[in-house]
Amino acid sequence: MIRIFLFGIYARLENKVYIKINDSIFLNNSVQTILVQVLKLKREKSTENYFGDESEVIRGKKWNWNTFKTTEDYPVSPNLLDWVIGQERALGECYLCLEEWVHKLKHLKKENWYEKWKDPNKEKPTSTKAAPPGPYLLLLGDPGTGKSLIGRALAAHLTELYESHKIHLQDVVCWPNDITPSEPKISCHPAGEAKRIIFKQKLKEAKKLFLVRIGVKFVTYLLIAIAAIFLFAGFFYIWQQKLHWDANEMTITGETLQASYQNNFSKYILDSFISIGVTTFLPAGTLLMFLILVNIIGRFGIMSGAKGISGAKASNVPKLIVDNARKVAPFIDATGHGSAQLFGSIAWDPLQTGGLGTPEHQRVTAGDVHQAHMGILFIDEIKNLKENGAVTLLTVLEDGQLPITLRSRWDQGATSAMAVATEPVPCMDFLVGAGNFDSISQIHPALMDRIYGYGKVVRMNNYMPNTLENRRKYVQFIAQEVKRFHLIPFSREACSELLDEGRRRSNKRDALTTKFRPLIAIVKTAATLAMNENLEVVERKHVNEAIEKHCKTIQKQILEHYVSERGQLLEISPEGERLGQIYGLAIINDPYSGEMTGNVLTVKGFLEKRSDRLGNSLKGYYKVTGTAKSGKELMIADSIAKVRSVILQKYGVDIAQDYFTHIDFAQAYGVDGPSAGVTMAILLCSLIEGKPVRQDVAVTGEINVGVGGVIQVTAVGGLHEKIKAAETWGFKRVIIPAKNYKHSIDTRDYEIEVIPGETLEDYLKGCLVDYNLEQLYPDKFRHKPV
Repeated sequence: MIRIFLFGIYARLENKVYIKINDSIFLNNSVQTILVQVLKLKREKSTENYFGDESEVIRGKKWNWNTFKTTEDYPVSPNLLDWVIGQERALGECYLCLEEWVHKLKHLKKENWYEKWKDPNKEKPTSTKAAPPGPYLLLLGDPGTGKSLIGRALAAHLTELYESHKIHLQDVVCWPNDITPSEPKISCHPAGEAKRIIFKQKLKEAKKLFLVRIGVKFVTYLLIAIAAIFLFAGFFYIWQQKLHWDANEMTITGETLQASYQNNFSKYILDSFISIGVTTFLPAGTLLMFLILVNIIGRFGIMSGAKGISGAKASNVPKLIVDNARKVAPFIDATGHGSAQLFGSIAWDPLQTGGLGTPEHQRVTAGDVHQAHMGILFIDEIKNLKENGAVTLLTVLEDGQLPITLRSRWDQGATSAMAVATEPVPCMDFLVGAGNFDSISQIHPALMDRIYGYGKVVRMNNYMPNTLENRRKYVQFIAQEVKRFHLIPFSREACSELLDEGRRRSNKRDALTTKFRPLIAIVKTAATLAMNENLEVVERKHVNEAIEKHCKTIQKQILEHYVSERGQLLEISPEGERLGQIYGLAIINDPYSGEMTGNVLTVKGFLEKRSDRLGNSLKGYYKVTGTAKSGKELMIADSIAKVRSVILQKYGVDIAQDYFTHIDFAQAYGVDGPSAGVTMAILLCSLIEGKPVRQDVAVTGEINVGVGGVIQVTAVGGLHEKIKAAETWGFKRVIIPAKNYKHSIDTRDYEIEVIPGETLEDYLKGCLVDYNLEQLYPDKFRHKPV
């Protein structure tokens, strides 16, 4: 027997039965073909109405929501702010902070604060004297909700605000300090002007170097000429001595020259070389060594302009450390950066001693906080900032300026080469921090206090209402990603299927998820599957395949593999009826990622009165096995206690005193959570009343102590995964809390029948054999004869 819901029509089926709108009926297997066709028709009809019937002008282009077939011609906005979907409140707070930020910069302009930074030789002002710190933003939400996208979009919007309010970005230049070289000077100039200043300084430096090189070359050539003369004189003298040897002239001693040296020419020529070398070869060699030294100085010293440590030039020309020549508000993503990257550093120069190294100002490197001056400094997972980094960031936020000094593993060194610190460098940053909701307690307290005091903490939405407008935004999202990754367009049906997945992931019937990053993977995978088939449009089947086979997180895959492997050993048979056994639904979740998968629990029970055959001498007991026995938040213990009270309220018996009671979660261990409460309660009711439990029904829900004679069953989590698990095992129906059914469940997502239950009595009617299911919802079981 299979239950269906029909829509807006009357259908004639077997036994001359009419079914009204949203009425329910059980069909025989002989009409299952009709059932499949009806369900298919129902899905197609609902797809047509997802996006409405009217036309709309989007960015100057008319778009008909009723007739569009694919996303091919959807007008995608070039503005990143239009790409942010479902975060209207967060964007509103961001706009408000940006307006405050612009007001602050306009006030600084009015106070001529920028002009005071132009001269590197003047004392630098502080921003706190002219304007207060802030504003800042802290975006808190789950991963994939668009925090980094908002940061990038704000930078683009900030550029537009600067243009409209005539606020100019700043370039930062680092100058040499002739008096104290270890304290390079700083100047700021309107964006693009610093390059012209540096070009002029390079021309001056080039002229000086040209003259120096000309002089050096002249001296070099002169010395080479002198050395050549000495060498020529030396070799000429040696040649003359050779002629005297050949002539064998008489010496003053009366002997011939050759006889005086015993015909040893080598000794003769060596004595001649020594006598003449002092006045010829020695001066020439000295001059050549001097030329080599001059060449080394010219190669590595300041005269050469060659690159030194970290690519810096050995030059007195000022260095451009912050370049905003593009005149676009900077967006600097400093996520995970260390101290040197975040706050700047000084390159270490092993040749610094002796004046052979790179000048101090050329070894200065600006950090992220300086690069983001008058722009967006984005730090995701801001809770991971180290304590020293958080304290330094406080200085940036409070003062709007920070000197650049050595920040590395050498920063504890004591050498003069490391003792370099610039003048304060401006770093008025619009800080946009991001993190999960647990970040609040893990961010440095002083930093959090500044954000609370001078900025705003904004919660990112995990879902948005399932309205016509937001469903259309899903089409916009798909079109954006298709354009971004150069994919083929999606069909209308494929868009509808992705929309259904967004609704399922929100865990609400009337909501859509705003965690778009996982959906991006589905879009890309579905498009790839379609392109592998040489298709021009992505179809519904490709989206389904991407969701069911390819786009599960690794935690989800591990959990499903675990359940699949263990499921081969479980004794689960969803058919027939049995006394003392019921099937409950549970979830298994990964504690790190939050991913979950459904699971079916076999719960067995034993109940016997003390006085029946064991006498009154033994005390009753109430045991539950297979559950968690320890943990910080052991919720199953509360459920066990509530079940005892519920049975006492309903039947007036204490299962712990009047009975020997044992409930066993068979083939399970560590079961925890509130959703097992109603399972245990139904099992005990079945045993007390002696009514078998339908084995094709699985249940979940939190039991509550009765008030006014009504024992209520309240909502639990993980309903989608639980229902899917019951579907996989072949159960015909599940009973879930009415609140979950109302707010979270869309029956179109499941082939299994989903029944809502508000009280324990509702659950008993759906589970116990003697109860008629029509008693549960009598309005849905009205049979009308022909």
